[in-house]
Amino acid sequence: MPVALGTAPPVPAAPGGPATRVPAIPPVGHKAGAGHLVTLPPAFAKLGLEPAILHALADIHFTTPSEIQEKMIPIALTGADVIGQARTGTGKTAAFGLPILQRLDLAQPYQAIMVVPTRELAVQVEAEIVRFAKHKPVRCAVVYGGTKVSHDIKMMARHPHIIVGTPGRILDLVERQVLPLESMRFVVCDEVDRMFDIGFRDDIRKILGGCVAPHQTFFVSATINDDIERMVRQHMRDPQRIFTHVGDETLTNPEATQYFVGVNPWDKQRAIKMLLRHEKPALALVFCRTKRSVDKVAAGLQDDGINASPIHGDLMQNKRERVMRGFRTGKIAVLVATDLASRGIDVHEITHVINYDVPEDPEVYVHRVGRTARMGATGKAITFVARGEAQMQTEIEKLINHLLLEYRIPGFLPSSEPSSRSGGPSTGGQGVPSQQPAVAKTGESQPGAAPAAEEGYAPSSFANVQPTKTVRPLSGKFPTRRRH
Repeated sequence: MPVALGTAPPVPAAPGGPATRVPAIPPVGHKAGAGHLVTLPPAFAKLGLEPAILHALADIHFTTPSEIQEKMIPIALTGADVIGQARTGTGKTAAFGLPILQRLDLAQPYQAIMVVPTRELAVQVEAEIVRFAKHKPVRCAVVYGGTKVSHDIKMMARHPHIIVGTPGRILDLVERQVLPLESMRFVVCDEVDRMFDIGFRDDIRKILGGCVAPHQTFFVSATINDDIERMVRQHMRDPQRIFTHVGDETLTNPEATQYFVGVNPWDKQRAIKMLLRHEKPALALVFCRTKRSVDKVAAGLQDDGINASPIHGDLMQNKRERVMRGFRTGKIAVLVATDLASRGIDVHEITHVINYDVPEDPEVYVHRVGRTARMGATGKAITFVARGEAQMQTEIEKLINHLLLEYRIPGFLPSSEPSSRSGGPSTGGQGVPSQQPAVAKTGESQPGAAPAAEEGYAPSSFANVQPTKTVRPLSGKFPTRRRH
């Protein structure tokens, strides 16, 4: 039955639920708010998207598609499987989410499963899908660990069209027979390089193996190496490969200016306090390798009067949600996080990313730095590099095809190693006496930063600085493990 433009046609009801209506689709050029006319984005219309989705994009001021969106959406609308790689912050969620929303059969529940590695990313993806579906009667649910499973069971009873979740909770609901994977027509693995890591691989294979009906598959991430691509192709049918990073382009956002700071491990806490005081970031995200380091760094910043908070997997889910809510609203200025959280923090106002610890995997660096300078914004990424970590820095630079610039914190002077302050020789953290490093050739100077460093460059901040007076050694009892 034809429906007049701007009216609400009937909607198939969820099984066992009351009849509902489609949200009214405003006519082209309709008035929104104080007399403003809304115009559908023509660049997205050329990709083949329907009016209901175009109106939702106009409502959130999406006017120009990114490269990954421009390339992926037309292909995805044909039903083809897609392997997509693009820089972080370029809108990969819209690239797979918009075609799925358009191809959904609204009369059938449990059609799309979107698997993500972290709780924060699950919440983020679901929120984006809801925004894109503003003018469509799509039921969407988000499920993840750390919350009551009874709540998720109730969500499944509402027969959602789209389910976004983490692998463990998805399998839990499948085993309880409340989430039928066999009916899925769309399967998405976001951050696929992380999903096919050792920790998730078995769970992902179980989920993919349960999707037995003919379906369209999307595997996307900012970093997809050859090994990951070979593995994911085993779960796809003639996939289209859409990689937006080619040739001499850098893998990270060019809008993010990237620096390194030469700093000894025992000086890091003092250095990050001075760095934050100098930079005065609107919002800063600090990354550490371990949960213990996250707690220690956050506590040190709090003691210094800096509004910081930790976030990692050991926090209760309600605490994690409060922390993220505080960070998004600006009540928390500095968020200290583990690597896994880098896959799920999407706050456009982040101006600084600080790598307190150099990531051991260069691809992790790409995801960390991708938390700033998102969707055309600008930002800074600053990495602390200790003695002995030069090779890790080199591997990162080779991967991103970009040299990090040296950054010198105004007023910061390195101290001698704590074990040498009682008069012994400084070991520089490597078990040998530290020496004054030779300064290598430098390139063009950058405003507010030292020149770019060549491979093998040893920052002058690693010089052995003797204390002006004798410092008393630390003393006291050390806790020991209780014997059983």
